[in-house]
Amino acid sequence: MEQNRPVILMVEDEDAVLQINARMMRRRGYEVRTAGTCREARELLVSDLPDLLILDIMLPDGSGFELCDQFRRVCNHPVIFLTGKSETGDKVEGLGRGGDYYLTKPYDMDELLAVADRLIQRHLQTAARQEQLTVIRRGALTLDIPRARAAVDGKDAALTAKEFALLLLLVQNEERELSPQKLYETVWGTSAENDTRTVRFHIANLRRKLQADDARDFDIVSSYGKGYLFTTFR
Repeated sequence: MEQNRPVILMVEDEDAVLQINARMMRRRGYEVRTAGTCREARELLVSDLPDLLILDIMLPDGSGFELCDQFRRVCNHPVIFLTGKSETGDKVEGLGRGGDYYLTKPYDMDELLAVADRLIQRHLQTAARQEQLTVIRRGALTLDIPRARAAVDGKDAALTAKEFALLLLLVQNEERELSPQKLYETVWGTSAENDTRTVRFHIANLRRKLQADDARDFDIVSSYGKGYLFTTFR
């Protein structure tokens, strides 16, 4: 899969319709995967979740509604229903089952493309905002906050919990000098009582594990008698 290229999974049992829609979406720049049955769709969903799911409701071996239910259990990515059923009740059910949009056949291709573009754009913007809350990137350094992991150029630095907490505090206060007492009291939760050896030990370990001496775009700088700061080179 091409990196950063949005993925669409289209599930439709009318092969001619499936091929036309897939061709138009590919021209739009999307990576498109196709399935003609619920079973084929489930197999594709196991391997990777698409950025957008486009579903026919009436499928040979089940219902698009059921597929949507399964999709919703694992993610909140957008869903478009394409169907020949025009009754209001069906539309209400489709939206109630987690669909974001409902198009009745025959539909206008320009509308399908416009809706797909807008839903994918919204999804990617939301994902980017969520990532900002959970992942911090500073040059070659990446901090995965939920997993308490730090990596340099994609390689896990194997930090301990205290080392990660110390690094996170420094990064969150980038270019701001923090005293050993402040670092100790924040990370360890008790007063340092003028004992700076623990902080110095952990800072030394951080620099070694992050290979800070050889880092091209970040560093942890110490100022004798004052404290430590995280900095990046731009």
